Amino acid sequence: MMEKGVSPDVFTYTTLLSGFERAGKDELAVNIFEEMKMKGCKPNLCTYNALIKLHGNRAKFVEMMGVFDELRSSGCEPDIVTWNTLLAVFGQNGKHSEVSEVFKEMKRAGFVPERDTFNTLISAYSRCGEFDQAMMIYRRMITSGIGPDLSTYNAVLAALARGGLWKQAETILAEMNDGRCKPNELTYCSLLHSYANAKEIDRMCALANDIYSGVIPLHNVLLKTLVLVNSKSNLLVEAEYAFLELRKRGCSPDIITLNAMISIYGRRQMVAKAHEILNCMKDRGFTPSLTTYNSLMNMYSRLGNCTRSEEILREIQAKGVKPDIISYNTVITAYGKKGQMKEASKIFSEMMASGLSPDVVTYNTFISSYASNSMFVEAADVVRYMIKSGCRPNENTYNSIVDAYCKLGRREEANAFIHNLRKIDPHIPKDEESRLSERILRS
Repeated sequence: MMEKGVSPDVFTYTTLLSGFERAGKDELAVNIFEEMKMKGCKPNLCTYNALIKLHGNRAKFVEMMGVFDELRSSGCEPDIVTWNTLLAVFGQNGKHSEVSEVFKEMKRAGFVPERDTFNTLISAYSRCGEFDQAMMIYRRMITSGIGPDLSTYNAVLAALARGGLWKQAETILAEMNDGRCKPNELTYCSLLHSYANAKEIDRMCALANDIYSGVIPLHNVLLKTLVLVNSKSNLLVEAEYAFLELRKRGCSPDIITLNAMISIYGRRQMVAKAHEILNCMKDRGFTPSLTTYNSLMNMYSRLGNCTRSEEILREIQAKGVKPDIISYNTVITAYGKKGQMKEASKIFSEMMASGLSPDVVTYNTFISSYASNSMFVEAADVVRYMIKSGCRPNENTYNSIVDAYCKLGRREEANAFIHNLRKIDPHIPKDEESRLSERILRS
């Protein structure tokens, strides 16, 4: 085109930029954007929207908002696509306050939310764990006179599924059937997840039977979901069956499905099977993700192989993968179970240095390890430290201390610990104290 003396226009550049974005070739897309500006070709709204989507999908929020600011300063005005993209990106990344701020700014700009915007908002809030907010948006949509479509219902069901709110999910499904909005495979995927997250195993298995028997049309995405929910529920036979059915249908498992199988094999300490799936993953050209490595670390932690668990942590760091809180907690737990508190403390310090804050699982690991080694003063010190750091204890925090006393036959000291617990934790609920006292009586 250029050899013939024809200069690319804004439509040519935008088409190229969008194509590179879809192909995952970020650098080429950004280069095209810079080239068009350098050659005096002014980007249009579609160009900016494509670049916002590119940065957003890669969680490059600073770059995304930089393009958004450039869009506005160039004289262009954001359209509904721009706003919905920002809402979706922030929602997918759990940024609740940003979702709310974008929605407010959108309304200030004079945009009246349409069905697609409501659908995006429902999904965004649900991904942030704001289930009540998601349902409020759904009700606001209905009162605005906008009827839900299949995408709306599926967005609501996905929100309910994340919270394990299966009763509400069943109500929505009934509403869909009554309103003649035919459920699709994504509808039933969400229902499976709602049962799994609520630990309603019998209901989940009944729905699985309807899928396998053909009452609900069988779809590959449903089989993949069955692998995920059965793995999450630690149902090995059922997870393997769904995985086998998926392969029988000639469907190649994706990395999420393969990770689910590695996870359940790891929890069952089935080393050979876990590595069989890992090899399958590599043979299919997938790069193991952080989730993959976390499952492998967990497997070796359960096997009591602290050294191998830490070796995997070092391997992922060498590959340039940044460990998350689960990675560090897994290795800390491995050492804690063995009573190797010096090594556990070393990993804890490394985690803090990386910028990650300990969570209740981290603290509980230390408390449980100290208590099981009769180091009750140290266990209580950790409780004080976690509360001071703004991390609230949960049931497991105090269970481990009380159980350790009872295991040693030191029930009087266990009762004394509960009696003095308010000195350590002034905000502990009275029913929690009662629960712990009953736990001693049952031991």
